Amino acid sequence: METIRMLDFRVPSAAMAGNNTITLKCDPLEAPIVKELLSQNGFAFSDAPYAFWRAKSATCSATFYNKGKLVVQGAEADRWCSLITGSAESAEEPAHPFDEAMAFQPTPAPVCWAGIDETGKGDYFGPLVVVAAAIERDRVPLLRELGVGDSKGIKDARIVQIAPDLKACCTYAQVVIRPERYNQLYEKTGNLNRLLAWAHARALEDVLEAKPEITWALSDQFARDKSTVERQLMARARTIHYSQRTKAESDPAVAVASVIARNEFIWQMRALSKEVGRELPKGAGPPVLAAGRELVAMHGREVLSRIAKLHFRTTDQL
Repeated sequence: METIRMLDFRVPSAAMAGNNTITLKCDPLEAPIVKELLSQNGFAFSDAPYAFWRAKSATCSATFYNKGKLVVQGAEADRWCSLITGSAESAEEPAHPFDEAMAFQPTPAPVCWAGIDETGKGDYFGPLVVVAAAIERDRVPLLRELGVGDSKGIKDARIVQIAPDLKACCTYAQVVIRPERYNQLYEKTGNLNRLLAWAHARALEDVLEAKPEITWALSDQFARDKSTVERQLMARARTIHYSQRTKAESDPAVAVASVIARNEFIWQMRALSKEVGRELPKGAGPPVLAAGRELVAMHGREVLSRIAKLHFRTTDQL
């Protein structure tokens, strides 16, 4: 089985007491004022990506992002926010989708967990890409600042832009099954869900090898029977708590996996397009049929096995 494994090893941060997270909208000009307030109360300061500063005490942390967001985390987040929001300019933000998703996590809440997602299964041209991504809880505010979410709701240009930042701040593993190999495997199994289940299990096993501190993993439920994936889980994955649910992309770890997978799919499609001398459209609609007819006329029917998933009805239409 052809796999691509890109792993970034990082030491996880220690968990803060409590998991309370509050995000405030602030004027960026208020960053020095808030810094002075926290400094007078014993906070230590350090640099943080996309932020003016990050401050930490024994029970709380606060990160003031360049765009005017102040994220306060920890057991005393409420108390510090009440002091910081003494000015009328600051207001608490509406709940973020991540907040609701993290309410479904096991108790006690995991400090480090993995999300798994795939892309390409509905596209006639191109590979199937599955990614498992591990994140630490204190990285969630940064993910919000980057605008991370389900990749289906993010434009490709933005995906390519933020993917390097995500790769730099998390550990991930990816399985890329290119069309030729995909067609061989599908012919052997005759079932897409089995192929997806194996790829999910393989990616998860790889990321668990890199991040043994992971205690929980989540993926979207793509098969009606949850045991489709559970039967494929390998040695390490059987030692942690593994969950499946619909719309799992609202969880930050699954969202990260979704974006990294989509980024890889975009680059793979660009490479295939260059190889055949024509841009390959995504999906399986009329533009795909038009491109397929043109490519068969140029290169013969054999070209489809190198660039397309042959079990799609599109092949019969061509």
